Amino acid sequence: MIARVFGVIGLAVIAVAALDRGVVEPLRCSHAASTGSILLDSISGAPDDRRLAAAALVRASLRHCENISPPDVGIPFTLGAAEEMSGDYRAAIDAYERALRIDRRPEIYFRLGVAQLDALDRTAGVASLTRACTFDPRLLAEIPYEDVRREVEGRIRTQHGAAW
Repeated sequence: MIARVFGVIGLAVIAVAALDRGVVEPLRCSHAASTGSILLDSISGAPDDRRLAAAALVRASLRHCENISPPDVGIPFTLGAAEEMSGDYRAAIDAYERALRIDRRPEIYFRLGVAQLDALDRTAGVASLTRACTFDPRLLAEIPYEDVRREVEGRIRTQHGAAW
Protein backbone atom coordinates (compact mmCIF):
# COMPACT_ATOMS: atom_id res chain seq x y z
CA MET A 1 0.00 0.00 0.00
CA ILE A 2 2.77 2.46 0.92
CA ALA A 3 4.61 1.60 -2.28
CA ARG A 4 1.48 2.52 -4.26
CA VAL A 5 1.17 5.86 -2.47
CA PHE A 6 4.81 6.68 -3.17
CA GLY A 7 4.32 5.56 -6.77
CA VAL A 8 1.33 7.86 -7.21
CA ILE A 9 3.20 10.76 -5.58
CA GLY A 10 6.22 10.11 -7.81
CA LEU A 11 4.00 10.02 -10.89
CA ALA A 12 2.32 13.28 -9.85
CA VAL A 13 5.72 14.96 -9.39
CA ILE A 14 6.82 13.76 -12.83
CA ALA A 15 3.58 15.00 -14.41
CA VAL A 16 3.92 18.44 -12.82
CA ALA A 17 7.55 18.69 -13.95
CA ALA A 18 6.59 17.66 -17.48
CA LEU A 19 3.79 20.23 -17.58
CA ASP A 20 6.15 22.91 -16.36
CA ARG A 21 8.83 22.04 -18.92
CA GLY A 22 6.48 21.38 -21.82
CA VAL A 23 3.76 24.00 -21.32
CA VAL A 24 4.43 26.61 -18.65
CA GLU A 25 8.08 27.34 -19.49
CA PRO A 26 7.51 27.76 -23.28
CA LEU A 27 4.55 30.07 -22.57
CA ARG A 28 6.59 32.10 -20.07
CA CYS A 29 9.47 32.40 -22.52
CA SER A 30 7.25 33.37 -25.46
CA HIS A 31 5.57 35.99 -23.30
CA ALA A 32 8.94 37.33 -22.13
CA ALA A 33 10.11 37.59 -25.76
CA SER A 34 6.94 39.37 -26.82
CA THR A 35 6.91 41.87 -23.97
CA GLY A 36 10.67 42.33 -24.28
CA SER A 37 10.34 43.18 -27.95
CA ILE A 38 7.65 45.74 -27.18
CA LEU A 39 9.80 47.27 -24.44
CA LEU A 40 12.88 47.54 -26.67
CA ASP A 41 10.84 49.11 -29.49
CA SER A 42 9.29 51.62 -27.13
CA ILE A 43 12.59 52.96 -25.78
CA SER A 44 14.70 52.99 -28.95
CA GLY A 45 15.14 56.77 -28.70
CA ALA A 46 15.58 56.89 -24.92
CA PRO A 47 18.81 57.89 -23.15
CA ASP A 48 21.59 55.30 -23.12
CA ASP A 49 21.21 54.38 -19.46
CA ARG A 50 17.49 53.54 -19.90
CA ARG A 51 18.18 51.54 -23.06
CA LEU A 52 21.00 49.59 -21.39
CA ALA A 53 18.82 48.87 -18.35
CA ALA A 54 15.94 47.69 -20.54
CA ALA A 55 18.28 45.50 -22.60
CA ALA A 56 19.65 43.93 -19.40
CA LEU A 57 16.11 43.30 -18.16
CA VAL A 58 15.13 41.63 -21.43
CA ARG A 59 18.27 39.46 -21.44
CA ALA A 60 17.56 38.38 -17.86
CA SER A 61 13.94 37.54 -18.66
CA LEU A 62 15.05 35.33 -21.57
CA ARG A 63 17.74 33.49 -19.63
CA HIS A 64 17.07 29.73 -19.79
CA CYS A 65 14.69 30.15 -22.75
CA GLU A 66 16.98 29.11 -25.60
CA ASN A 67 16.13 25.41 -25.50
CA ILE A 68 12.38 25.38 -25.16
CA SER A 69 10.40 23.03 -27.33
CA PRO A 70 8.98 23.80 -29.77
CA PRO A 71 11.47 26.57 -30.57
CA ASP A 72 10.13 30.12 -30.72
CA VAL A 73 11.90 32.42 -33.19
CA GLY A 74 10.88 35.42 -31.09
CA ILE A 75 13.23 34.40 -28.30
CA PRO A 76 16.57 34.61 -30.14
CA PHE A 77 15.30 37.52 -32.23
CA THR A 78 14.42 39.58 -29.13
CA LEU A 79 17.61 38.48 -27.42
CA GLY A 80 19.54 39.68 -30.49
CA ALA A 81 17.82 43.06 -30.30
CA ALA A 82 18.73 43.34 -26.60
CA GLU A 83 22.35 42.43 -27.31
CA GLU A 84 22.44 44.92 -30.18
CA MET A 85 21.00 47.66 -27.95
CA SER A 86 23.70 46.84 -25.38
CA GLY A 87 26.40 47.25 -28.02
CA ASP A 88 27.43 43.57 -27.98
CA TYR A 89 27.21 43.07 -31.73
CA ARG A 90 28.88 39.64 -31.76
CA ALA A 91 26.30 38.30 -29.29
CA ALA A 92 23.55 39.93 -31.37
CA ILE A 93 24.87 38.24 -34.51
CA ASP A 94 24.92 34.87 -32.75
CA ALA A 95 21.34 35.36 -31.55
CA TYR A 96 20.09 36.41 -35.00
CA GLU A 97 21.81 33.40 -36.57
CA ARG A 98 20.03 31.14 -34.05
CA ALA A 99 16.75 32.80 -35.03
CA LEU A 100 17.48 32.07 -38.69
CA ARG A 101 17.92 28.38 -37.86
CA ILE A 102 14.32 28.42 -36.65
CA ASP A 103 12.75 30.61 -39.36
CA ARG A 104 14.09 32.61 -42.29
CA ARG A 105 12.37 35.97 -42.17
CA PRO A 106 13.44 39.21 -43.89
CA GLU A 107 13.39 41.16 -40.63
CA ILE A 108 15.86 38.70 -39.10
CA TYR A 109 18.22 39.03 -42.06
CA PHE A 110 17.84 42.81 -41.81
CA ARG A 111 18.74 43.01 -38.10
CA LEU A 112 21.58 40.52 -38.68
CA GLY A 113 22.93 42.71 -41.48
CA VAL A 114 22.83 45.86 -39.38
CA ALA A 115 24.57 44.08 -36.49
CA GLN A 116 27.21 42.76 -38.88
CA LEU A 117 27.82 46.28 -40.18
CA ASP A 118 28.09 47.56 -36.62
CA ALA A 119 30.58 44.76 -35.90
CA LEU A 120 32.60 46.06 -38.88
CA ASP A 121 31.88 43.06 -41.12
CA ARG A 122 30.70 44.95 -44.20
CA THR A 123 30.81 41.96 -46.56
CA ALA A 124 28.52 39.83 -44.39
CA GLY A 125 26.33 42.83 -43.54
CA VAL A 126 25.72 43.74 -47.17
CA ALA A 127 24.98 40.09 -48.02
CA SER A 128 22.42 39.80 -45.19
CA LEU A 129 20.80 43.12 -46.07
CA THR A 130 20.64 42.12 -49.73
CA ARG A 131 18.82 38.92 -48.77
CA ALA A 132 16.43 40.84 -46.49
CA CYS A 133 15.61 43.49 -49.11
CA THR A 134 15.20 40.92 -51.89
CA PHE A 135 12.33 39.40 -49.92
CA ASP A 136 10.96 42.69 -48.56
CA PRO A 137 11.88 45.70 -50.72
CA ARG A 138 10.42 48.11 -48.14
CA LEU A 139 13.39 47.35 -45.89
CA LEU A 140 15.75 49.05 -48.34
CA ALA A 141 14.62 52.47 -47.09
CA GLU A 142 15.45 51.43 -43.50
CA ILE A 143 19.14 50.70 -44.13
CA PRO A 144 20.85 53.29 -41.94
CA TYR A 145 23.83 53.97 -44.23
CA GLU A 146 23.38 55.58 -47.65
CA ASP A 147 26.42 53.90 -49.26
CA VAL A 148 25.27 50.47 -48.06
CA ARG A 149 21.73 51.19 -49.26
CA ARG A 150 23.04 51.99 -52.76
CA GLU A 151 25.24 48.88 -52.80
CA VAL A 152 22.40 46.62 -51.69
CA GLU A 153 20.03 48.11 -54.27
CA GLY A 154 22.67 47.68 -56.99
CA ARG A 155 23.19 44.03 -56.07
CA ILE A 156 19.47 43.32 -56.11
CA ARG A 157 18.99 45.03 -59.47
CA THR A 158 21.93 43.08 -60.88
CA GLN A 159 20.47 39.79 -59.62
CA HIS A 160 16.81 40.43 -60.41
CA GLY A 161 16.80 43.03 -63.16
CA ALA A 162 16.20 46.76 -63.33
CA ALA A 163 12.43 46.34 -62.90
CA TRP A 164 12.88 44.97 -59.41
